[in-house]
Parts: sequence; C-alpha cells; structure tokens
Amino acid sequence: MAEKKILVYGDSNTWGWIGVEEAFPSTRYADDERWAGVMAADLGSGYTVAVDGLTVRATNLDDSMDWNAIKSDMFNGAKTLSAAIAREMPVDLLIIMLGTNDLKAETNRSAEDIAAAIIEVAQAAQGCAGGVAYHYDAPKVLVVSPPPVNDMPHPDFAAMFEGGKAKSEALGAALKTAADQAGIASFDAGAVVGNALGTDGLHISKQQHAQLGKAIAATVQTL
Repeated sequence: MAEKKILVYGDSNTWGWIGVEEAFPSTRYADDERWAGVMAADLGSGYTVAVDGLTVRATNLDDSMDWNAIKSDMFNGAKTLSAAIAREMPVDLLIIMLGTNDLKAETNRSAEDIAAAIIEVAQAAQGCAGGVAYHYDAPKVLVVSPPPVNDMPHPDFAAMFEGGKAKSEALGAALKTAADQAGIASFDAGAVVGNALGTDGLHISKQQHAQLGKAIAATVQTL
C-alpha cells in the first residue's frame, strides 16, 4: 500500500500551547506530546503527518488585535489554507481543527455560525485540486470540533471569551449536523476529552493531547 500523507491544520491547540496561570506568553508541548504527534505515532508506518498549527488562527476571520505587528489576515484560516495544502501536496487527508478563536466575544458568533464557517474552510480545501505547475487531487477532509473551553481564571482570557463556554459545548453537535449535510466526515473532540483542562481553561492538557491523538488515529484508519 502506498504511503498516505496527512496534513493537520489548526490553531494553538494543534500548535501545542501549554496553558499557564498568567494566560500568556507560553511555550509548547514537544512534538510527540501534541495530539497530532500522538496520532502520527499511533498510525505508524504507512503514514506521513505534516502539521500546520498557528496560535490565534480562526476559521474565516481576520484577527483584530496587533500581535507583534504581524498582519492580521495571516490568522484567517480560510485565506491561508490553499498555500498550506500546496506546500504539502500530494495530500490524501486534511484534518481541520478550528473554531476556538471564533468563540471570542467580539465575533458574536453562535455555535451554528462557527460550524458553518468550519464547513466553509473544508469546502475551500475540496477545491484545491491542481497546484503550482503540477496536478494532484484535492484531499479528503475530516473536520474536528475542538474540545470545549472551560472556566478561565485569568481576567484577560475570561473577557476575551465571555460567553464562549456554552457555545463551545454546543459546537460538536452543530458541526456534526453541518458536516453531515455537506457530506464531510466529522469528529467531536469534546466527546472524547471533555472540556479543556489546561491551567488557563482555554487549552487542553498533556493527557488530553494523548487521548485526542489516539482517538483521531482510530478514526483516520476508518476513512
């Protein structure tokens, strides 16, 4: 069997952000501790896994904050996805885990709005056949509803994500409905790991990374 190529596309939980009491700045878990690394190890030979995780990345939204003078549209997942796929072609499967940053109070998005935005990103990926002076088929897509957020002890995160916990807990069901309607495979991370248990209430713990990686690996093998 030919080796399969997987591209994981996500935000700070894919990047491996370690939750800290002071909210930020922080560091990241090691490659083999992050969920995508755990997934790759569980899949074993026959699979190559590339990871594109970026803190602050949302679905199809530019970021309104000035992060070290970096242009805000680099955090728009829909805008940067086609280049990410082109860099890794040929890609057999694209795994998208976005939506947490869409929970920010300023976006005023419901769980259904976020689910629709995730599907918009997934459908953009389905249109990525071809490439830059070459031709490869567009990848299959698996959309992952991120683990719901938790109560956030730091006032900066609490204010930024005000009202986000309830919406994040409704996102798994909303994304499954939207994905089923669009004919796209989906996975509910919250059903496996529950709410984020990192110190900041926003990011998942090391143990949750391990649980999630193993669970998604099992799903990948069925696709």
